Amino acid sequence: MEISRFACVLFDLDGVLVPTTKLHKAAWKQLFDKVLPKGSEPYTEQDYYTYVDGKPRYDGVDALLRSRGIELDWGSPTDGPDAKTVCGYGNRKNSTFERLLNEKGINPYPDTVDVLRHLTTNGKRLAVVSSSKNTAAVLEAAGIAGFFETVVDGNTKSEQGLKGKPAPDTYAYAAKLLGLRNQDAIVVEDALSGVEAGHAGRFGLVVGVDRGAGRQNLLDSGADTVIDNLIELIEDDGGERRLGENPDLDPDRYPIDEWAFTEVGRPNTVSATNFSVTNGNIGVRGQGDGTRCLGSGTFLSGFHDTFDITHPEGGYGYAKVGQLIQGVPDASDFTFKVEGIPLRHPQENRQSLDFRSGICTTTYRYQLDDGTRLTISLERMACLFDRSLTVTMVQVDSPDRDMTVVVDGAVNADMPHRSVTDDPRKSQIIDGCGIHEVLDNEVYPAAGGDCRVYRCNNSRLSVALGIRQTKNGQPVDGQSWRLDIKRGGSARLVRYAVYQSHPILPQGTTGNGLVVQTQREGTRNLVEDCRDILDEFSAQDLQDLKDRQREWLDRFWEREDIRVEAKDQGRTQQLVHWELFQLAQSTAQITNGVGAKGLSGSGYSGHYFWDTEIYILPFLTYSDPKRARSVLHYRYLMLPAARRRAAALNLGGGLFPWRTMNGEEASAYFPTGTAQYHIDADVAYAVAQYVQVSNDQDFLETEGIDILVETARLWMSLGRYKADGRFHIHCVTGPDEYTVLVDDNLYTNEMARFNLLAAYRAYEYLRKNRVDLIGSIRTRLHFEDDEAQEWIRAAEAMFVPYDNNEGVHAQDAQFMERPIWHFDRFTARPLLLYYHPLVIYRHKVLKQTDVVMALYLLSSWFTPEQKLADFDYYDPLTTGDSTLSAASQSIVAAEVGRDDLAMKYFRQSLFTDVSDMHANTADGIHLAACGGVWSALVCGFGGLRDTGGTRLSIDPHLPKEWDSLSYQLTVGETRFRVSVTDGGVDLERLAGPTITVKVQGHPRTV
Repeated sequence: MEISRFACVLFDLDGVLVPTTKLHKAAWKQLFDKVLPKGSEPYTEQDYYTYVDGKPRYDGVDALLRSRGIELDWGSPTDGPDAKTVCGYGNRKNSTFERLLNEKGINPYPDTVDVLRHLTTNGKRLAVVSSSKNTAAVLEAAGIAGFFETVVDGNTKSEQGLKGKPAPDTYAYAAKLLGLRNQDAIVVEDALSGVEAGHAGRFGLVVGVDRGAGRQNLLDSGADTVIDNLIELIEDDGGERRLGENPDLDPDRYPIDEWAFTEVGRPNTVSATNFSVTNGNIGVRGQGDGTRCLGSGTFLSGFHDTFDITHPEGGYGYAKVGQLIQGVPDASDFTFKVEGIPLRHPQENRQSLDFRSGICTTTYRYQLDDGTRLTISLERMACLFDRSLTVTMVQVDSPDRDMTVVVDGAVNADMPHRSVTDDPRKSQIIDGCGIHEVLDNEVYPAAGGDCRVYRCNNSRLSVALGIRQTKNGQPVDGQSWRLDIKRGGSARLVRYAVYQSHPILPQGTTGNGLVVQTQREGTRNLVEDCRDILDEFSAQDLQDLKDRQREWLDRFWEREDIRVEAKDQGRTQQLVHWELFQLAQSTAQITNGVGAKGLSGSGYSGHYFWDTEIYILPFLTYSDPKRARSVLHYRYLMLPAARRRAAALNLGGGLFPWRTMNGEEASAYFPTGTAQYHIDADVAYAVAQYVQVSNDQDFLETEGIDILVETARLWMSLGRYKADGRFHIHCVTGPDEYTVLVDDNLYTNEMARFNLLAAYRAYEYLRKNRVDLIGSIRTRLHFEDDEAQEWIRAAEAMFVPYDNNEGVHAQDAQFMERPIWHFDRFTARPLLLYYHPLVIYRHKVLKQTDVVMALYLLSSWFTPEQKLADFDYYDPLTTGDSTLSAASQSIVAAEVGRDDLAMKYFRQSLFTDVSDMHANTADGIHLAACGGVWSALVCGFGGLRDTGGTRLSIDPHLPKEWDSLSYQLTVGETRFRVSVTDGGVDLERLAGPTITVKVQGHPRTV
């Protein structure tokens, strides 16, 4: 909730800050049960909300009695509790309340103190406005009196002669005492009368807290918004709060269609992400609610600017050069005018992403002032069969009369508006970063009218953009066109846009921040390439291009489709296809690696993480090994930069960057950046898995062995033997970023062990089987045989933390000593945005579960009993603030028989982006979450396990909600389908030779 523009928050007390409502309800009930005459309607809880809640005490007595047709003398506030007057009854109720307060005491609501601390930290001035004369006593009893500058209570009301709620006087008086206007203040109320008071006083924001009055009743009484818990006051967006719910989509806005994802209604920034199209080299966002300026329209793989990282307190070896994905000029932006009047507000909006054609279609339907209709359709296609080409088609239909429509298609290279955020998941605009058009003699006049060249200000990366258009099939120049349409007819404009940039050599930057590229021929050749490609494709029939796109996707779905028969009218199947389509299009053309957001947005600054190897590569390894190898090749190219990074940390071997685009470490916060040394083991795991599954010996011999050796060397220099004879690794951060700089992180140690074993086995295999090559490998890597023996010794001695008291693996050596996070009191999510890191780090609370991830990746290393115990222990400690968490939790939950949790976490992964579960989909899809859906289906419910390719087995766990599940795997030269039903597991070989697979504990030939 956005509260930054308000200066103060005025809280009601009862039912908002403290649950005195229970005491008040009990006191009122005791009163009216005794004083209402026999035969009158009994007092009910609803009477509390209707007649007494939030009102001054005597007004409440009078209102309730009158509802029963009873009129009493008002009496005097000095009347005793036995007086049969309104004031006497009110005083009797007050005496009962005071007695109950003394007997039972009072605690604030669990999140009250947390919210008050956050508001105080952010400079908000706080006051309490209550009708109760016991306000001071209640605040003291609850221990929260010190948070408030001003208290306006029933005593103040009497002294100042103020009208009580629903009149706004008491709230207005509190604002006046703070020296503020009503519009500068937020009113927070649970009572209908209090909400009415806030509305009547025209306060800046009136927040209703639904403690029983009813959401709609509060809105009807004047609340601007209604919340269920106070913590929602401080959350910018309650998206993460939905993680505890069962996510779904409105079928009217998002119709169910297994081969398309459609949105009916006005689009927003989340729409722009979810309807983006890409081919892995160019990404074009869908239609949103804003401009398609730089960073909001089109992205190019690896295209980024650099900047100097400023550390307030620097240190040796800190990351020096930041990297920021740079949006490129968007060529799919069009505006329209009819008879000189811009078309701005369509009567209908519809946006649809077709999974079989790879085309996103946006349709606008207008009704003009004279009642005539007009339909505009805009199709965007990032060509999966060519890395440099995008095609945009505009069609205008005029069913009612002759019409002239002017189309403006100026390329959008506008600078984005500056945004400031503390959210590390979002990209920020950095002073000095950006692009400019190149206007030197090297390029022009060669560039001409259909090509432009742009260059990043600091990295000096360049991109050429070439565009051509046809109008009704005929070439046209310029950027504005007149379409003359006959009644019942249509007109079509097609734009071909080609982006050309030299691939990056991911070995960091030069001393002045320039990024190293694989070619340095300058920019003229980029322009020439653009023209050649435009000549080729603009001469082709548009339908031929669409057919090639369809053919590419037909091959994909034939090889890699996953079929789910769930009892939900097809919603699950639809979203599974959406996730698979994202994986397919984001890895179709791999030129500079695969970022965490793909090319759908600027989140995480466009960086690549471990997500690629652990969440995306398994999908590629088991479906399209060639593309998997391309991703690993990009990591291989990073080795020179990785060796330099290791040297900077006094380590041997190579240390891959935690986050990067060009191979250089870009994480400025080393506790959750560089300290995540497990990135080396993750890359090694992906290499080993790929080689074992695909049997690509050529990759192992030429590139894979280099990665395995250099990562193994990293662990040997980072860890050490101790007196217990075990090999320990100190001061690291595992995948869980809420626990940092620890000793013997279980995930890190076990994955390092796998890394050492994989390097040893790979070297031994090559030594014995490739005698002709082993000498050159030794020379290339400066390697001696006894080094491999040290790897196996360290692997066998690796320390594995275990807690005998709890009977579970310890996440790290210190983890069990920490206190558990107060999940009932500190509930704002995600934690990293609302609590200082030091608060988080000293507690048992997880962003994602390291241990459960290890249980999945290294499955054969743990017994079923260990998996169950570990899962049950760590699952309640996990917030799921990371989008990577739910998939691994679902996989292991399915294996250990926690079926409800397995489905819950699967649906969280499945709906992560389409439902904006983490409130940051606007910044790009979570491509690893898409990979996580594949893993949850294939490895969770589908039961695939391979422990990094070393032990292939299948043991499915079909959800009770599903009738069947089928998926395909490619192992070596063999592709086969796995079909799971209640009746068992069927295997069908689709291509290649027979192989033997262990299914449910027994070998089976397929």
